[in-house]
Amino acid sequence: MGSRAKLLLCLLPLVPGALGCAADTSSWRRVSARPVTEQLLGAGPAGRAGWTTHGGDWNNQRYVPFDEINRRTVARLEPVWRHDPEVLFRRNTRNESTPIVVDDLLIYTDLNDLVLAVDTRDGRERWRYQPALGPVALCCGMVNRGVAVYGDKVYLATLDARVIALRRSNGSVVWNVSAAKPNEGYSFTMAPLAADGKIIVGASGGEFQIRGFVDAFDPETGRRLWRFWTTPSPEQGGWYGGWSDTTPEGDRLPRNIAKEKRDSARYAEAWRKGGAPVWSTPAYDPSLGILIVGTGEPSAVDGVMPPGDNLFSTSLIAIDVATGALRWYYQMVPHNLWNLDASSPPVLFDVTVGDSTIPAVGHAGKTGWVYILDRRTGRRIRRSDPLIPLENIFPVPSPQGVRASPAVRGGSSWPPPAYSPGTGLLYVPASHIPMLFVTDSAAWRRTGDRFAHAHFTKLPEKEQFGALSAVDVSTGKIRWQRRVHGHLMYGGALATAGGLVFFSESGGWLDALDGATGETLWRERAVEGPAGPPISFLVQGHQRIAVTSKRGITVYGLRGGGPAVADTRGAGDVVSATVASTGGGVVPSSSR
Repeated sequence: MGSRAKLLLCLLPLVPGALGCAADTSSWRRVSARPVTEQLLGAGPAGRAGWTTHGGDWNNQRYVPFDEINRRTVARLEPVWRHDPEVLFRRNTRNESTPIVVDDLLIYTDLNDLVLAVDTRDGRERWRYQPALGPVALCCGMVNRGVAVYGDKVYLATLDARVIALRRSNGSVVWNVSAAKPNEGYSFTMAPLAADGKIIVGASGGEFQIRGFVDAFDPETGRRLWRFWTTPSPEQGGWYGGWSDTTPEGDRLPRNIAKEKRDSARYAEAWRKGGAPVWSTPAYDPSLGILIVGTGEPSAVDGVMPPGDNLFSTSLIAIDVATGALRWYYQMVPHNLWNLDASSPPVLFDVTVGDSTIPAVGHAGKTGWVYILDRRTGRRIRRSDPLIPLENIFPVPSPQGVRASPAVRGGSSWPPPAYSPGTGLLYVPASHIPMLFVTDSAAWRRTGDRFAHAHFTKLPEKEQFGALSAVDVSTGKIRWQRRVHGHLMYGGALATAGGLVFFSESGGWLDALDGATGETLWRERAVEGPAGPPISFLVQGHQRIAVTSKRGITVYGLRGGGPAVADTRGAGDVVSATVASTGGGVVPSSSR
């Protein structure tokens, strides 16, 4: 099916990685590295001052219990320091990394899987590690969403489908394992997850006919402990599913199931390259012993979507963390023809249903809805109000084009939402980008399948907008919504005990809103171009906000709210810690 093929934002088939680096390089200044324990990871925000997992905690809530920066004080927020890695060839790039903060060390990733560790107090670089990437197959840019920490190590999943363990004290390599073959379309873009004494990574590459998977690795040796395939084999129950002509909520799907069943023998082996990639870091519930993973669309074969529901694509999947066995799945869109991936991170929270409190999982979909499920069983509790205007959500293409929203780029994509236990609201970035769904007339005449080589085409940008919606998880209703110019395909959200929600815009703006009302309380342009997901942490007892961008990372604090940070470069109010770099080489730490 050609809707993805003709609208890939950055189709890079097997391009050389690392921009010519011949070998891994690292430069370091040794720092303290007390072990990150299971207890620390499981403590959540209240038990620490840092940001120890990609989602802030295993729940992926992106919530911090800090309130120094609040509705009253946020107007005094200003840059404290900025770290610029000075990487070459940065034009038209973006940074999607969520930093990790532990023991006064902030660790983030940059272009070509570069890992950077800087001091949280002043932004001085402590070490960096640049892997030498081989050829890579990418749909959507040389992006990496961050690292994981566990014990005394940092874990990186690379664009050429490797998992690498680094010493947190100095960035040196402990182990380096290949998980899949890039020449078969595999890559890793998600931040790994440390959970249950394992390092969890999911495969990207659904555009290149991979068979998606989730792997668990031993954190000490890199030995693979189990693999869960996101497209099941016939022995595992098959990927045809129940041949459903509706979504679980009853929305009608334009399927010719009789024809699909007639064609099933022709595509009997399609599951081997069935797609269902994993874009975002899973959530983890230790009490239930499950990981909850979102998956992307199925892969097309010769421009045609193979028959069946194409399990477990476009689904939330609960995986037993000890064994890698399936617990349950919930498929939002069977036989997904429209690139409506489940690419946003799942978020765990509790909801009240009648007289009971239910452990739930929420997922904001590219379909334009938030799905709330009982995470014990996968049973649907509710689906939210639409995050954006919906129009022909599951369109049938025509030669003239059928107007549709969310289409291929709308709804909620990978940018992570945030949940506040104080307000009971899930803050979801989404985009309204209506498009036309057009049939390739020649392919239609040749194959008789109007979806063969169909594609989405753009409409005027004036019809687009981004929307941050505050979704009440107890009802599914949208409490308030803040619309912005352009889309929210990049960035993410952060909720705080100070009653604020921060989110970053594609134009480089960082916004702080009143979490209860949506009123804008502070706004600053952090960088030209997209900004990454914001986080918050403490430095010497004072709250900081940080956001990545193609210029590295910027850290904010309250004016007059803490000890002055010395400006060793004489650059004014912002301390800029920078290093010289030439592709893969770095200057020695002693010269910084």
